[in-house]
Amino acid sequence: MSSKRRFARTAVSFAFAAAAVFGLGGFSPVPPNTPAIAPAPQPRAAEPPPKPKVKALTAVEIRDRGLDNYIDMSRQKETAPTLIDGAQAKSAASPPDPTQENSKSSNKSLASGCWSLETYDSAARAGIAYHTWCGDGVSITHTSTSCAGNSAPNYVYEGCTSGSNYGVGWNAWDVIEGWNFCTSYDSSTGACATRTDPWQENRYGADGQVWLLRWGS
Repeated sequence: MSSKRRFARTAVSFAFAAAAVFGLGGFSPVPPNTPAIAPAPQPRAAEPPPKPKVKALTAVEIRDRGLDNYIDMSRQKETAPTLIDGAQAKSAASPPDPTQENSKSSNKSLASGCWSLETYDSAARAGIAYHTWCGDGVSITHTSTSCAGNSAPNYVYEGCTSGSNYGVGWNAWDVIEGWNFCTSYDSSTGACATRTDPWQENRYGADGQVWLLRWGS
C-alpha cells in the first residue's frame, strides 16, 4: 500500500471518530449567551407572632375560675403584666434563668396575683392559645394552657399541641405552642400537598412578666 493511500485512510478514520465523539456530546461547547442557573431560593425567616393580649385577673375573675385556691385573697393585687418584648421581635431585657424556689414550694406560699394571655400563631390569627398563671412575685404557683385553631377557604386547621417546662415551684414557666395547617388541600381526594407548622415559645415570670423566647414555622 502506498503512503498516500495509508494517509487518506488514516484521515478518514479520524474524521469518523471525531464526528462520533461530538455526536455523543463529549465535547459540546457551551452555547453563547446561555443564562446562568438561578440559585435555589433561601428559606425566609418566620415573622414574629403578633403582640399578645395579656392582663391581670381581677378578684372576681380569680374566684370565677377557681384560682382562689392558689392565691391568698387577702394579699391579692392586680399587678399589671409586663410584656418585656413588646414589639415581639427584639428583647428589651434578658429573661431570667429558671431557678427552683425550694423555700417557697416547701412552704406552699400562695400567689399574690394571676394573669391570662391570649396569643396567636401569626398575623392571620388562625391559631390561638390561652395561658393562665399565678405567682407570688418569687415563684409560680399555678399554670394552665389550651390551644385551638380555625380553617378558611385557603387552608385547613389540623391541630395544635402545648408543651411546658418549669412552672409551679420555679421562678419561670416556659410554654411552647405549635399549630398545624394544610395550606394546599384537595377536597376531592382529601390529600394535602403542603403544610405549615408555626410555633412559638414564651417564658412567664412569677410577677406577671412575659418574654417571647423563640418562634418559627
